[in-house]
Amino acid sequence: MNDIERGYRVWLSEIFLQQTQAERVIGFYARVLERFPTLRSLAETDYDTFFPYYQGLGYYTRARNLLACAKIIHEQYHDRFPIETETLKSLPGIGPYTAEAIRAFVYNIPTLSFDTNLEKVFSRYYFGSRFIRLSPLQKTEILAQFQSETYSSQLINGALMDFASIYSKNSKETIDHAESPFEHCHFKNTQGMLEITVKKPVRYFPQKDAQIEVILHKDHKVYYSSSNDIYAPFLFPPTQGDIRKYVQDTFRTCYGFEVSVRPIHLKEYRNDIPFACMYAQIQTGIPSFTTYSSIAGASEIGTKSPRIL
Repeated sequence: MNDIERGYRVWLSEIFLQQTQAERVIGFYARVLERFPTLRSLAETDYDTFFPYYQGLGYYTRARNLLACAKIIHEQYHDRFPIETETLKSLPGIGPYTAEAIRAFVYNIPTLSFDTNLEKVFSRYYFGSRFIRLSPLQKTEILAQFQSETYSSQLINGALMDFASIYSKNSKETIDHAESPFEHCHFKNTQGMLEITVKKPVRYFPQKDAQIEVILHKDHKVYYSSSNDIYAPFLFPPTQGDIRKYVQDTFRTCYGFEVSVRPIHLKEYRNDIPFACMYAQIQTGIPSFTTYSSIAGASEIGTKSPRIL
C-alpha cells in the first residue's frame, strides 16, 4: 500500500472515530470504503450521494468536513496528505490529534497523537490519576523523550492506543493491576486509590412525559418556522421511545426530508409542563416551511406559538 492509499484509509478511519466508538464505526467505514475506494472518488461525489452511506453515524458536520477536506486534498495536493502539522490542522475536520495520527501512521514521523485516551495513560503513569491533566510543557517533554529513542512511530502509537483500550479502562474497578506491563507506574503502585471520582447528583426529569420542542435549521444559517408569519419552533407530543429517532421519523414520514437531531440541550418546566428542547439540522431534501436568516429573539425557545405535529 502506498502513501496515497494509506493516507486515505488512515484519515477516513480517524475522522470516523472522532467521538465515536470503534464498534459503531467498523460497518460505516467498510461501507464507505467499498463505495468510495479512493480519495478521488470521495472528492468527486456530492453530499446527497454520500449521505446514505454515512447516515446513522451522527455528527453530520463531520460528514460535510469530510467531503470538503477530500476535495482540497485531491485538487491542491494530488490525493497525498501533507506532512506538516500546521498544514494538516488547517484542513476541514482535522484537529491536533488527527494531524499527528496522520503523520505517525501514514509517514512514520516520530510524533505522538495525543487524545484523551493517550493523556489518560500518561496521567495515570506519572500522577496516579486520569483526572490530572497533562500541561503543554509536560506533553512536550514526553514527546521529546519519545523522539530521542528509536521507536517506530506507527508501532508505539498503535501500542499506546491498544493499551488504553485493553487495559487502561475508564472505570478503575475493572482494571487488573497485575496485568499492567509497566513496572514503575504511579497508578499501579497506588492501586488506583488516587483516582477519586465524585458523582454528581442526578435530578429526575420526566423525559417520557415531556413536550418535545425542535429548532429546525440548515447549517445554522437558515432557520425554518412552523408558522407562516412568525418564527416558531416545532412541537412534538411526548414519546415513550427514542426522542431523536422519533423526531427524525416524523420529519421523514410527514415531509419527506432527512434531519440529524442533536441531543437534548435544555430540559425545563413551563407552567408545570416539562419540555425537552433540541436542534435538528436538514441533511437532504428541501422543506417548504417559512425561513428566517436568524432566530434572534426566537432563540428563547418556547416563547412563540408552535405548530403541534
